[in-house]
Amino acid sequence: MSIDESAASGKFDLEGTLEALEKLAHGEACTRDQIAAIESAAKALHFIRSTGRMDAFLDYLWTFDAGPELAMRVEQSFDSMPEAIAWLQAQQDPPYGATVEVANTPHLVARQRTDKWFLVPAPLPPQEPEDEP
Repeated sequence: MSIDESAASGKFDLEGTLEALEKLAHGEACTRDQIAAIESAAKALHFIRSTGRMDAFLDYLWTFDAGPELAMRVEQSFDSMPEAIAWLQAQQDPPYGATVEVANTPHLVARQRTDKWFLVPAPLPPQEPEDEP
């Protein structure tokens, strides 16, 4: 899923965000830990841009801000875990964080640092309370 960057740029301005992080890091009220956290966030954004993953990040922001009904949108459905794993292994660029359904149970696409991809059970979205008769 790729979204129009011009539409996303209205919500996320990379350069503006980096400037704001720099101002926060040099503010008088920041502790050493806060400065380290701000610098890490800025480095993460630079990493995303330098690795060519900005579109994926914008997609993630869009999905994250869209609410639980879109965040839990199922990308693929499988009858069994071996079938789901085979699909995952066949992906050139697995969709990190995507929801897939395995035997009617939602799972999230995740990975370990070693680039080993796997599926983890997804949390269920909050249910609307039913009106009692």
